[in-house]
Amino acid sequence: MLAQDITNLLNSQVVHTPARDTSTDLDKESFLLLLVKQLANQDPLDPMTNEEFVSQLAMFGTLEQEMNLNSSFEQFLSFQQLTQASTLLGKEVICLVQTSEGIIPVNGIVEQVMQVNGEAILKLSDGSEVLLDSVVSVENPSTEDRRGS
Repeated sequence: MLAQDITNLLNSQVVHTPARDTSTDLDKESFLLLLVKQLANQDPLDPMTNEEFVSQLAMFGTLEQEMNLNSSFEQFLSFQQLTQASTLLGKEVICLVQTSEGIIPVNGIVEQVMQVNGEAILKLSDGSEVLLDSVVSVENPSTEDRRGS
């Protein structure tokens, strides 16, 4: 069976990557705090030039725009993922789900699509909930499945 072959392959090649620690990233508050500290502690005999100050303010503006763009892009991706998941309503899917025993195949007909914490989640006919990212196969349900639902 295709799902079992994929499961065996993935179980033998699972690589765990650590989550990225974003707490050390420079955000706009940190940047502004750094700029204020720099101004407060600059050498009065050799102050920052107007050009340097304007350059740093421009960098701050650019940082803020990038953060706003990133937020908008994340919202767009979240909506895109939900739209993609909604095309699976009524379809039979096979998903590979990580458990303590390894990766196991889960299959069923998609009855509901929801979004939780930016992740598209599919609710299957057996009541299980799986991530959209775990789907490995999609097909139209058989005639018996449609009548039995």
